[in-house]
Amino acid sequence: MNSEKIRKLILKSSSKFNPNTDLLLYLASRSENMDLLKKNYKKKVILIDRFTDSTIAYQHYGFGVNLNLIKMINKYILESFNIDFTFLNIVNHKNMQKRLKSRYSLNRYDKFKKNFYDKVQKGFIRLSLRNKSRYFLIDSNLDIRSNEKLVIEKIEKLLK
Repeated sequence: MNSEKIRKLILKSSSKFNPNTDLLLYLASRSENMDLLKKNYKKKVILIDRFTDSTIAYQHYGFGVNLNLIKMINKYILESFNIDFTFLNIVNHKNMQKRLKSRYSLNRYDKFKKNFYDKVQKGFIRLSLRNKSRYFLIDSNLDIRSNEKLVIEKIEKLLK
């Protein structure tokens, strides 16, 4: 898929993009996915690893790209597509570093400075506070099995 080709380019360790190019590449990747998403919208449960809130957290809060620009392009790409629910994983810096060290290879985003990740996580938290009913916060510092159980229970409740 074209969206994965774009994503691989963005995440490639040797890639260096300015923040606006980074944003536009992510939004181009999202645009490529929209035909599939729209085809199944309101017909199936769609689970997406990262979506519009991630773009706002990383590109706006992390890189400082204009929030209105991000919202405007997302609105254009998404049309009437809406997110119903978001699981937000919160992790402390120590555990994040530990997990990064255990990875086989690191992508471009894995190599940013601590300050960047702090800004991104604070951005996610701000987004969650503005729309509390759409978010479920997960303490990713805890045992993965415990969190897995919490997520499955929440999904089951949402599907009822």
